[in-house]
Amino acid sequence: MKRKPRTTARPFRPDALTWIDFLVMGAIALTFMAIASTTISRAKASDSMDPPTFSMDHGRPAADADLIKARIGVALLKHK
Repeated sequence: MKRKPRTTARPFRPDALTWIDFLVMGAIALTFMAIASTTISRAKASDSMDPPTFSMDHGRPAADADLIKARIGVALLKHK
């Protein structure tokens, strides 16, 4: 009894791109362009290139500086 091969040999044929492949490549290109344009437009709109501005308003007036020093001194005396 002779065995029949289960698979048949086909001649080599290089893979060709199908219309689905072109759709996928187009979707990738559109996604990349959308992300790039959003990133670029937000970078242009941001003010990251402007120098930072600092307010001259401090949290406590200068009179409180002596009070803070006194509290630190009292705390240090308590821990000795």
